Amino acid sequence: MKERNIDEIKRICKVLFIDDKAFPVVDIVKDAGWINTIRIKDANSLEQMEIREAHILIVDIQGVGKKLKFKDEGLGLILALKQKYPNKRVIVYSAEDQGKIQAFHAGIDAADKRLSKQADPYEFQVAIEQYATELFSLDQCIKRIQNQIIKEFGRTMESEKVIANMNTLYQKQDYSTNKVAKVFNIQNGAAISNIIQLYFTVAG
Repeated sequence: MKERNIDEIKRICKVLFIDDKAFPVVDIVKDAGWINTIRIKDANSLEQMEIREAHILIVDIQGVGKKLKFKDEGLGLILALKQKYPNKRVIVYSAEDQGKIQAFHAGIDAADKRLSKQADPYEFQVAIEQYATELFSLDQCIKRIQNQIIKEFGRTMESEKVIANMNTLYQKQDYSTNKVAKVFNIQNGAAISNIIQLYFTVAG
């Protein structure tokens, strides 16, 4: 295993915008090298392919969430997405004049970041790069595993041990919950399995 550079991460990371209207930032992000960036007008299902495969979801508050009949439209959709896919990063954006109305909605709290729709495209790129690096960097992957072990089991694990365990799983090409639990010597390997499967994603 070796640390990925940003060009490799750009080829792997899948970014999904959910916006009922064309948004110029989508093409700007794609032109910046995030080649797996697409937009859908709304979610037909929380399980649809574009959502399942995306690593970073960027969701407009207005005009989406209608097909799934969320009472609060985009905010309801954001809350549902974060509950169903806790390992995905969710960025919410909205027109500035709507900001105060939804400021205290649970969907805002569930999102990892909030941006104004009028924000410079560069701000979207910075957020995408930050979250993509967290998801696909070896160093960040190790830290997330260590934090998860502390959170779930109340104990620590040295970085060298985490790397050795990841190497074992990589050689077996088996990242299943049971295998992860056995290799890491933990009761439940589900959360760590998700982190490791994501890290070992390859460019398609």
